[in-house]
Formats: sequence, structure tokens, C-alpha cells
Amino acid sequence: MKTGKIIFKTMLGIALFSIIVTGCKKDNTEVTTDETSEQVINASDERTMSSEMDNSEDDANRLMLHYPSFRGMGWLGVVSGNHIPCNASIDSSLISQGKLTITFNGNSCDNKRLRSGVVILQLPYNSVTNTVTPWSTANCMLTVTFVNYTVTNLSNNKSIVVNGTKYITNVNGGLVDDANSFSSPIVHHITGTMQITFDNGTNRNWSIDRTRTITRSNAITTVTITGNATQNGFSNVSIWGTNRNGNNFTVSIPTPIVMNSTCDFHPISGVRVHHGVVRELTVTFGVDASGNAVSSGCPYGYRLDWINKKGVAKQTVIAY
Repeated sequence: MKTGKIIFKTMLGIALFSIIVTGCKKDNTEVTTDETSEQVINASDERTMSSEMDNSEDDANRLMLHYPSFRGMGWLGVVSGNHIPCNASIDSSLISQGKLTITFNGNSCDNKRLRSGVVILQLPYNSVTNTVTPWSTANCMLTVTFVNYTVTNLSNNKSIVVNGTKYITNVNGGLVDDANSFSSPIVHHITGTMQITFDNGTNRNWSIDRTRTITRSNAITTVTITGNATQNGFSNVSIWGTNRNGNNFTVSIPTPIVMNSTCDFHPISGVRVHHGVVRELTVTFGVDASGNAVSSGCPYGYRLDWINKKGVAKQTVIAY
């Protein structure tokens, strides 16, 4: 009888120990999985927003080039081809006051994004002299207003809706024209605050303060992005606000983001650091499928690095 009791107690102890160990493993797996998923979303949301800001700025640059009064009657440069966004109607009835209204209703020219909503472009207008400051003028500020501007990525059917206003200052003047090379870089300083609605229905405010420097040599366009702000104790900040999970975040750019036309304007190098998210997240652009930096050719994607709750270094690589 005693032997039976001992065996029973031993078996019961083993069973309880197994349940505890299995539960701990499950909890650890869930923490890691949840963190990975959340970090991927954090990086993806910021990249989507930054890309759409880039795209809207490129649309604005092309439209400024399209209209002689906007580019400046005294400006000398190369203009060729079409500069109107695909599947968009342009209301130029107030062009004499420096205003264009773009209504999107269809795919982008590369058929990668579906766009709808309105974007309003406004150059400085002096109502007394009835004059508009051309976009090619140094320190000219273009106001860009988004009204339910909705973009859907056709590869995954995920979308964002943008409302709000940003300001683009043409620091040194000049235009992003159609020449094979620029004699001087075009420098744009962008600030503003947008209300972003994500695909899960959450609505958040995001602020931006960044500089885009555009160069072109032998028909290859290169864009370099840096952060300008100091926010929440961090410098070189490009974006800050509240993410879809309700965390107050700050994104700094310790290493400038570089992209070019050869690689379809996917970043070929650069680093962004997300502060204030579930774990501080470092995003390194321009890596191969194994996460190694690419020194030649076009990269596979970008790498996410963070330290999880247990102090373990985690990493995942995302394709462009």
C-alpha cells in the first residue's frame, strides 16, 4: 500500500511539473509572438506613412513643374512628358491665386496603390498685388492639405486615410525637373500634423519634421531623408505621435535614409529608431534576405532589431 502511494505521488508530481513547464513555454512563446507582430506593425505603419508623404510630395513637385505660372516664368529648365497623376482630376480654376485641387479616383501610375480623396496645393498668394510666389523661388512654402486622402496597397489590400496639413519649404529654390542631371541639390523641409486612420479603424495624430534632399546624375535620382526635430529627449526626429496601439512614440533617424530610382525608391541604406513602442525598435534599411547590409545592387528589404521582455535579442527581416 505504501509503495502504491509513493508511486501515485511521484506520478502526480511529474504531471504537475510538466503542466507548469508547458505553461511557461507557452507564455514565453506568446510574449515573443505578440512582440514580433506588434513590432512588424509599428515599422510597417511608419514606413507606409513616410512613403505616402514621399509620394504626395513627388506628385506636388510634378504638378508645380506642369504649370508655367507655378514653376516661374523666369525659370529655365527641362520640362517634358506628362506630369498629371494617373486617375486624378485637377481643378485649376483658382490657379491665378496659386491653388490646385486634386481629386483622386483610381490606381496610381504603377498600379500598386488605389487612391481616392482630395489633396489641395496652395502656393503663397498676395491678394493686394494679385501675385503668386513661384515654387522655384528659394524659401517658397507650399501648403498641402489632405481631405480623406485614402491609399490602399493593392498587394495586401491594407489602407490608410490621411487628413491634415503639411508645409513644404523649397529651401534653396529650383525645381525637380526632367533634366538628366541637377547642377545643385533640391532641398525640401517638410513639417505638419496629420490625422491617420488605420485599417483597424483607429485614428491617431502624427507630426512630421524632416528634410528631403533630391539629386540627379546620369538620369538616376537619389533622395536622402533626415529628421529635424528634437522631441521627447531625442534628436534627429522625423515623426512622432500616437500609434495604433495607443503608445506615444518618437521616430529618430540616426543614419539618413537613402533611396534611388534604380531600386524603385526603396531605401538602400539608413536607420530609423522607434522610441516608446512595446520595445525600442531599430529599423535598418537596405539588407539582404538574411539581414546583412547590401553594398551593391538593390536590397531585399529592411531588418528589425529589439530586445524582448526576457532580455533576448530579437530580429526579423521584412521584404520591400
